[in-house]
Amino acid sequence: MTPTQQLASCFARARPVLQALVAGVDSGDALVVATDRKGFPVAQRVLRRPRDLPRAVVIGRHNRCALSIPNDNRVSLRHVLLTAWPGDGPIHCRGYDLGGRAGVLLADGKRVPGFSFQAHGLISLGRTVVFVAPGGPEGVGLLDGGDDAAFRNLTGLDPTGNGVRLAMSATSEPGVAHLGGDEMREYGGYRGLDLEARPQPRGVLRLRSTKPSGRGDEVRELDLDSRQLQRGLLIGRYSDRCSLAGHGRNLSRVHALVTEEAPRSLLVYDLASTNGVRPAGMTEGPSHAVVRLTEDSPVMLGHFELAWVPNRAVKLH
Repeated sequence: MTPTQQLASCFARARPVLQALVAGVDSGDALVVATDRKGFPVAQRVLRRPRDLPRAVVIGRHNRCALSIPNDNRVSLRHVLLTAWPGDGPIHCRGYDLGGRAGVLLADGKRVPGFSFQAHGLISLGRTVVFVAPGGPEGVGLLDGGDDAAFRNLTGLDPTGNGVRLAMSATSEPGVAHLGGDEMREYGGYRGLDLEARPQPRGVLRLRSTKPSGRGDEVRELDLDSRQLQRGLLIGRYSDRCSLAGHGRNLSRVHALVTEEAPRSLLVYDLASTNGVRPAGMTEGPSHAVVRLTEDSPVMLGHFELAWVPNRAVKLH
């Protein structure tokens, strides 16, 4: 069987449960369900419609993840970040591969560093399949009919792999683009990324420990560019996965991801870290799923301060 046929078979087994679950979710919100390869649900999460900052769901084996997948050893502790962006109409979703060995695969079997879709789609992680569908009557209608028709509604593909896939690699700035036919359509003012364009400088990120150890390495800096932000920039202790790596147990192995929001603001997502992500000056209290980072408002990663010095002349393509 091809990867698409395997996913279609999994979806056919899971569809009755998915239909029952989306019927209980409010219209405008979305349902995220993880199943094993036999279509048996192992985790679920309602994705509420965002109003200001995007919503964020970290998917992985770690028990701190919003969607925890404990029984698939091919899924990394922190495997993928799924974000939902504010706007009118269906929820716009954008996802980032967090560097797991098994990667992120789309319904056509293609491995991608990131993905985007409008309201519904699926991704494959190791032996786990993650379905996203709108809540209420929209979701019930999407999953109605025969298995093949419902699978095509969800993914844009029939089980043979024909059709136009509804997700694409990390090629939009800052949020969501959508592939339809031979052209890229934009939603909500999001800009498509020109893959041939030269990365633009976006200033400097500075990671500073607020509890000096006397080792002389409490400040780390990284020259930032537009392509790093489009793909998502990882911060943590793991230097092989993180573009900006710091020392200290207060920083998780893969702690946060930084992306573009606007010319003068970035977004910092908490990746199910132990010590959290918070606005400037806050080293205790509940972690925030996402915090806005500007030149005047740094972000705390545990007791590490993340600051941004942007370029004065910013050219966004």
